[in-house]
Amino acid sequence: MYDLHNQLVHWATIAPEQICIVEAETGRSMTYSHFLSAVQKMRQFLGSQPRNLILTLSGGIADAVLWLSALTGGHMLVPLAPDAAEEERARAVSMYRPDMLFVEQHEEAQGFSAAFAAQVVTRRDCDALIEQARNELISPPPSVKGYVCLMTSGTTGDPKGVILDEYQIAWTADHIRTSHRLSPTDRGLTVLPFSHVNGPVVGLCASIMAGSTVVIARKFSRSHFWPWIEAYQVTWASIVPTIVTMLLGTEKPTFLPGALRFMRTGAAALPATDLRAFEAKFGIPLIETYGLSEAASEVTANPVPPGRHKPGSAGLPVGVSLRICRPRVDGDDHMHDMSRGETGEICIIGPSVISAYYRNADKESFQNGWFRTGDLGYQDEEGYLFITGRLRDVIIRGGENIAP
Repeated sequence: MYDLHNQLVHWATIAPEQICIVEAETGRSMTYSHFLSAVQKMRQFLGSQPRNLILTLSGGIADAVLWLSALTGGHMLVPLAPDAAEEERARAVSMYRPDMLFVEQHEEAQGFSAAFAAQVVTRRDCDALIEQARNELISPPPSVKGYVCLMTSGTTGDPKGVILDEYQIAWTADHIRTSHRLSPTDRGLTVLPFSHVNGPVVGLCASIMAGSTVVIARKFSRSHFWPWIEAYQVTWASIVPTIVTMLLGTEKPTFLPGALRFMRTGAAALPATDLRAFEAKFGIPLIETYGLSEAASEVTANPVPPGRHKPGSAGLPVGVSLRICRPRVDGDDHMHDMSRGETGEICIIGPSVISAYYRNADKESFQNGWFRTGDLGYQDEEGYLFITGRLRDVIIRGGENIAP
């Protein structure tokens, strides 16, 4: 069940003309049949030998095709923001020694001077391959487990590599499908970058598991957000607290609620006052979640209507086991649980959770199979999680953890 390749083949077989992806800015779309063919075409282009791919495109159909092609074709994908700093680019090249660079324009490859031997592929090259696949019937080869490596600054110090395999991403995506009650009739909107875990897993992969449609925006636009919701008949959207704040500064569109049944927010704690203000102004349920790159995104989520969501809470565990423990003390190999209502360190375990960082960095974060998140919180008597802070001094800005 937890297999992106099988789900893509399934939906391309039983609903080939169902729209899979829409680009918000351009209106370009592709069906499940075309998306499957494009993934197979890209896999042919990448080859059967495992390759390391650095991806710096700014979202859209090409990004989606590359994510699925790498994950189901046995490759290692390293997504970076298009405007990644020189230090970040140099670190990625040093750690993963890319065989291929995917960039918007050919000259952008100059920003990866140490990757002089890598093959350079532009968005135009990708779009040409995707268009060629439109009318081709390509028999899907067997799936080969691929990986994605995300960089995280979840604790102070140098950013660490989080390597997730296709199964972990599919597991999480399917539990997102379940917790958000997604079905083939849904149309999601993600305005979050594909260089981090939320956009591709919560937006793209969860939609594929559900056989539904995802509208992908290359970046958030305050002036276009509500028009996209209306024009594409969006039923749910994935945003972060900084976007909630920006949307609170907009007027309520007259079409609301329209087809929109909820929005979900994650990546940072959302003040309960903001949640209540958003729901009061727009009349749309705002579902708070808690996610980590180390768990392929979603860890907890509030139930969507008609379930009960609690303002200020990050919700109930989804696809993981969760416990609140006393912060670790040097020399103590035991994990000590806190009582309900008592604050401690949030610890998780499950199929989606990594067992180590790349090259075993920060190994103290892993204990007896559990990942110590460094986040502080408590669970109430009903099991809802409330996040209160962090053990370490980390700034969360724009939905991303930034080491000072």
